[in-house]
Amino acid sequence: MTLDWPELDLTRFSGAGGARGALASSQNFHVALARSGPRLLRPAECDVSQTLVEPAASFPSFLDEGVEPRAGIVVPVLEDDCLEVLACMLDVRQEVVRGIGAFLSEAERRRAEGLKSERDRRRFIACRGQLRQILASRLGISPSDVELEYGPLGKPQLSHRMPSRNLHFSVSRSGDVAVVALSTGREVGVDIEAVLPVPEADEIAALCFSASDYESYAALGPDDRLEGFFRRWTRLEAISKGLGCGLGYPSSSDERDWVVRSFIPKTGYLGSVVVRK
Repeated sequence: MTLDWPELDLTRFSGAGGARGALASSQNFHVALARSGPRLLRPAECDVSQTLVEPAASFPSFLDEGVEPRAGIVVPVLEDDCLEVLACMLDVRQEVVRGIGAFLSEAERRRAEGLKSERDRRRFIACRGQLRQILASRLGISPSDVELEYGPLGKPQLSHRMPSRNLHFSVSRSGDVAVVALSTGREVGVDIEAVLPVPEADEIAALCFSASDYESYAALGPDDRLEGFFRRWTRLEAISKGLGCGLGYPSSSDERDWVVRSFIPKTGYLGSVVVRK
């Protein structure tokens, strides 16, 4: 069982089987992580044994400029009654990577070692380590004691041995940013994407979007088309992650089964998070 589903990189569709090939590969999604507990830790220095969270002064509304998270700091980007979304940077200092790397399980370390790029290894460790810090702070345990188990299609969740089975989580990575969505008592899914040109966006939209979504997307003007594509795409991926499956798998779930929120984790990125009603 793989540790998590790799992110689907929309910018690499061309020349690699086209949109249809990319859709087939989308079932290999990537998830992992979560919510619960009101306590946000704010130590002054980057102590890798703790989760560093910026004060939640004001949350940006959609289309506002992102909050620009800093390396080593976990920043709240969205908060509601049963939902919390935290953003963190993945290009952290090497000593921080080494420190939080000690929290990873043996399987996670093997997963990191199997990545070809040093940058990908560093970002994977930074994402997994910060995820474990966030979960541990909610559970009141050490990050290295966080145990995960996996659903039939690889969706990670807290092990039945953990203090709270009521904590649901999802994670998404794109570029140098990761977000963790946390929800108490409800399934949650999250997805972020760097807003970059996608040459086959129209073809992907025709294959993946619902009839109504495609109609509204196709009606957009050229200046709004890219943002409109990513708004709809991230919503689809977030719902798929909430369900624990990829876009290539059939599902009886309806989008109306989910509460959908959009957010900006960082300037140049768009995200969607969904919570089951």
